[in-house]
Amino acid sequence: MFIDISTLGLFALSAAALTLIPGADMLCALSNAISQGTKAGLVTVLGAVTGVTCHIGLAIAGVTALIASSPVLYECFVVGGALYILWVGFGIFNSKNAVSLQNNRERKSLNKLYSQGLLTNLLNPKAIIFTLAFIPQFIRMEAGMPGMQMLILGIELIVIMFLIEIPLVFLAGKIALSIQLRPTVGIYVNRFFGGVILLLAIAILAARLF
Repeated sequence: MFIDISTLGLFALSAAALTLIPGADMLCALSNAISQGTKAGLVTVLGAVTGVTCHIGLAIAGVTALIASSPVLYECFVVGGALYILWVGFGIFNSKNAVSLQNNRERKSLNKLYSQGLLTNLLNPKAIIFTLAFIPQFIRMEAGMPGMQMLILGIELIVIMFLIEIPLVFLAGKIALSIQLRPTVGIYVNRFFGGVILLLAIAILAARLF
């Protein structure tokens, strides 16, 4: 067998630990779940998982490695992704939406929620670094078929993301239901999640510029 059970188990534990570290994609999903309800958070998670799936496909095809091998292209990718995350964080931080599941006029459409989750992860430098630096550590070249090994680990990562992020989104939706009678709370929630996302983007940019 080209990939053993112990490797799958160790990868699952490592991937779960890293998934639990809040990234821009998870923060966006939780923020949307609290401000617009569980469905909004689930759609955002679906978009984020789609972004991860794209990175896994690119890594298997060797495109991700090509980007990493070109310093100029990689820097443009990192800075562009950080600027997008900065824009998302500013939008959430500056949002005047209150936590009210009955306020439909200012709520984002499902397409916009999906796109936000997709682009936040697709342009997130952490995702490309993850596929380049983390997943290959669990590939046994002597066993052959490295592309198939990466595919299996990628599928495992996607399953782990769903198992961790979906319960968190449901929890965030429950929080929204419990505080929807206090609409100003939603503004402070947006300030918190937006502020954290802004700090993540600033940290990425600072690491590239200094």
